[in-house]
Amino acid sequence: MPETSQAVLSQDRPYLQLNEGYLAIASPDSIAEACFSIPAVRGIQAVRIVVVANHETAPLWRKVEEVSQVVEHSRSDSARKITHLIRESKLNIESTIAWENSSAAQAFAKIGVKNRLGFPNEKLVRYLTQSVRVAQKPGPIVHRVQSYLNFVKKLGFDPFHAAYFAPPTRPRAPDLPILAISPGSDFGDAAEWPIDRFTELANELSGKFDLAIIPHPDRPEPALALAKSLGKQVCSSEGNELIDFLATCHGLIASDSSIPHLAAFVGTPSLVFFGPNEPEWRRPLGKIHQVIHEHVACSGCLLNKCPLDHRCMTEITSAAALAEAHSLFGK
Repeated sequence: MPETSQAVLSQDRPYLQLNEGYLAIASPDSIAEACFSIPAVRGIQAVRIVVVANHETAPLWRKVEEVSQVVEHSRSDSARKITHLIRESKLNIESTIAWENSSAAQAFAKIGVKNRLGFPNEKLVRYLTQSVRVAQKPGPIVHRVQSYLNFVKKLGFDPFHAAYFAPPTRPRAPDLPILAISPGSDFGDAAEWPIDRFTELANELSGKFDLAIIPHPDRPEPALALAKSLGKQVCSSEGNELIDFLATCHGLIASDSSIPHLAAFVGTPSLVFFGPNEPEWRRPLGKIHQVIHEHVACSGCLLNKCPLDHRCMTEITSAAALAEAHSLFGK
């Protein structure tokens, strides 16, 4: 256990210790989880917030008005390096929140912040002074966003308001509506709808939209293959540029990945193909999106690679996807 750690207190009424200082929050490392946590962070009102985030999630947090400052680090940075970055910011941090066992959570302990809150995860609690246990009642699957909202509610705030889910102001859309297509997934190729079906769908929609092929930074191959079959180039935008571009799009069609969560953040409707993942648990936030999910015998396997015949994706036909696209995007 690190020298800066204190005995963990699991309390029914956890508290934030704030006077004139900041609340520092360690962003979840993945884009999807960061998006799920944003409404809860926005619900922490009348508190000065600094978010410690990696290069992938930092562009999101810079667009959240309720966040005063973002301390950005590399995903590979050690707790020692992040400690140095936080100290360089010269912020008076009085309390911290960490939801995952990350280098940022460890850095909060190294700095010696006296009030450190987080989920009671086995590997995280050693870096906390208060663990916040959120009770989960037996019943249907609930979306991941609920965990973050209930955490913040337990701190005495009321984050359950539609305003905290609202997207940033959107730019003016181009005259010819842009339909973005992103076939790759950072959740593994088991989460990807087949490229030949993406090609069929894109050809059906090409006369109605300006198609933009978006590669996932972690897995660009499917987008490159789709672009080649359509005789197009892939978009080169990443990070903040990608978020801004998605805000100009009329819609997005994508495999289950982090890209639809970026689109949801900026208020762009998405049609998302779900396979191994459970959509009730991890679908994009908001009612403007549509999920296509064929429930098969092995649904919910959460595997990166399919050991069988990939039936959860191959049973989704191009005709069914086209009908959903027409319904969602109005063309």
